Amino acid sequence: MYDERVRRIRRWIDAVLRGSASALELLADLVSGSEDVELHTVVTFRAVVDAVVPETPELDPELGPDHVPGGLGVDLEEFVVTYVDDGFQLGLPYLGPRGNVPLADPIAQLLDVAALALLDRGGNTGELDDDRPVSLLDPGEASPREVRAAAGAFSKLSRRDRLRAVGLLDELELEISQFDGELFEFDGGLVGQLVVGFTEMIYYSEWQGYDEFTQPPSERVHPNDPAAVQSWRQTGYPGFSPGYAALRGYLGSDDGPLGDGDAWTTVDEESSVRILREPGSFRENDYDTSDYAEPFPE
Repeated sequence: MYDERVRRIRRWIDAVLRGSASALELLADLVSGSEDVELHTVVTFRAVVDAVVPETPELDPELGPDHVPGGLGVDLEEFVVTYVDDGFQLGLPYLGPRGNVPLADPIAQLLDVAALALLDRGGNTGELDDDRPVSLLDPGEASPREVRAAAGAFSKLSRRDRLRAVGLLDELELEISQFDGELFEFDGGLVGQLVVGFTEMIYYSEWQGYDEFTQPPSERVHPNDPAAVQSWRQTGYPGFSPGYAALRGYLGSDDGPLGDGDAWTTVDEESSVRILREPGSFRENDYDTSDYAEPFPE
């Protein structure tokens, strides 16, 4: 019991020191105008990708070797970090352009806090493993010693425990209103949606086929070849095609005011609900609101 309490205190002290060092590096980057990505952030986002889109060697006998690689096989974490830093920033309006704080580094620190909270609650099913973050990097990319020193608790958890830690972020909410008209709100659940939902969405999108995804959309080139995108090969997606209007009609019925014209298809024969080609219109006095009472009168 005593040893576990000591380990818990050491884990939190380690996280606070790492977070403080990260904040100083982030401040230095903002002052100098550089955009360095910390090793801790790289390792943490690789741990995210490894948990959300893992390798699936068990599919090899049934579907073949193309279905084994996961998100790390296509460096998905690089795009996710770029996507987070470019698309989601904390704005400090009084500091000008340098007040746009990129969020990948703070999110990586927050994931470590969620991991520590999971450990404190005993919600983890496996123990922390210092070798897990080392296995997430390619040989020669960084020394095992550097990786172990940079890695936080999140990347040392098992895949399932990482997702459990992300789930705890739903409980984290913060709202500060220091001055009139200025409100700061933070919902940790949005971080979970970002690192899980967007990671999945990006993996199955067309991003991997672009020659340079940091260029404006009008300057990117995509081959539209299923062979160029790993997720397309795995899902059998044939590639994109020119779009067209998809509106098929308006919902209507014999006794309803909306929906008019020829019927495109019938939804329910018994109640005459069908999809009609024209929008129809409200009839006068369709809705009697004469007895409406304002629930919150001034």
